[in-house]
Amino acid sequence: KTIFYIVIILFSIICLGVKCKKDEKPTYYMPQEFKDYVMFKEGSYWIYKDSTSGNIDSIYLSNQYINIYDPKHYDFKYENLNQDFYSSYNSQYTGECWLKSPDPLYYEYHGHGDYTGKSGQFYQVNIYDSLKINNILYNNVVSVQSYLNQFYYYWVKNIGLIKKIKEDSTQNWVLKKYYIN
Repeated sequence: KTIFYIVIILFSIICLGVKCKKDEKPTYYMPQEFKDYVMFKEGSYWIYKDSTSGNIDSIYLSNQYINIYDPKHYDFKYENLNQDFYSSYNSQYTGECWLKSPDPLYYEYHGHGDYTGKSGQFYQVNIYDSLKINNILYNNVVSVQSYLNQFYYYWVKNIGLIKKIKEDSTQNWVLKKYYIN
């Protein structure tokens, strides 16, 4: 009988220990729709021309990695994309995405332009089935107006950034050629 009570007590302690275990933070992942606009294989490149200055910029994706980020001030973890680019016009720079709320539509990307899946305090997002830019018809276009830097960014699914224009019209970068590796 004593062994029976000891087993019951040990079982109860184990059960209490399991229940006292701190709940792990949920992890959110980039939606595939988001990835289709901003994530490309290393070796991909885009060539743009600024119609206001005549400058050419070649952007080359040299490195990319994904990890799970655990910010201490959020009650969730999220998938994080980091990219390294080489620009013939601006030297080297990075791109990164992050999530500011548990809603995966609020993933934001900054680097090779600004992109997000949902309008909010800093962005206005418009979605077009198709849009003609410089006599080229593009499908699945997302336009992101950034109130932070006064640019309009035009993104095409599986191509990337096709146009960025400064609100004051001092810059108008348009895609001339691209290669997706």
